Amino acid sequence: MAKRDCYEVLGINKSATLKEIKKAYKKLAMKYHPDRNPDNPVAQEKFREVKSSYEILSDEQKRQEYDDFGFQAFDENRSRGFGRSADGFGDVFGDMFNQQQQRYQPQPEKGSDIILQLQLTLAEVVKGCSHEVKLPNNPLPLMVTIPAGINHGQRVRITGKGNPGTLGAPRGDLYVEIDLLEDEVFKREGNDLYCLIETSFPTAALGGTQKVPTFDGFINIKIPQGTQAGRKFRIKGKGIKSMKGDSVGDLIYEVVITTPTTLTSKQHELLSQLAEIL
Repeated sequence: MAKRDCYEVLGINKSATLKEIKKAYKKLAMKYHPDRNPDNPVAQEKFREVKSSYEILSDEQKRQEYDDFGFQAFDENRSRGFGRSADGFGDVFGDMFNQQQQRYQPQPEKGSDIILQLQLTLAEVVKGCSHEVKLPNNPLPLMVTIPAGINHGQRVRITGKGNPGTLGAPRGDLYVEIDLLEDEVFKREGNDLYCLIETSFPTAALGGTQKVPTFDGFINIKIPQGTQAGRKFRIKGKGIKSMKGDSVGDLIYEVVITTPTTLTSKQHELLSQLAEIL
């Protein structure tokens, strides 16, 4: 089968600059690369054709020889026909042919990476956890350890669990990207946790204790007399542990004063008396 003109293969004219040659090659190489066309022999043949044309036209000396003699400049039989002349053309063309043969040998390539998303609750993030993930084209699940303190969008890397490489090259890596679900009680800001607590008007006015949630159960905090809506109570070191270092965030409670929507006649009477006194 006759070889196509190198300029035609790359879709350029004979006056093309080296920059134009490289641009055309990159575009076509991306299109026909074997990794993108694993089961397409036509595309793989076009890739070899594109690569061969680029190797000739991107080399100033080879391009000149091609322009002068065409593919015959690289034909082994033609180089032998010259014999061992004084200018050594036979040796030059023979070496060139061998170098081209070596360039066409496929090289080992590391496997591509795999990225999976994993949804976690805030409780799992606070304490750390382990999860099974399913890899593409692999029936066996993989257990992944998630460190405490990881945040939304961050990734856990597992080396060598990606796609296989070619010609004995190592596998790619697996990246597990965290999708943090919203919590009904707590809100995360950095390594701090925020929680709204509903306090009755009498407790806010007179003071008292309030039962509040944590990720380890409930605790009691003191509500001082005359507490206003929006007041915050901070508990040091009860937030989220940092992934880097030993620092831990805080747990912050914000007071919301609840107002009753229905009152008994007695309650209405007493509140009216209080309003007159105040």
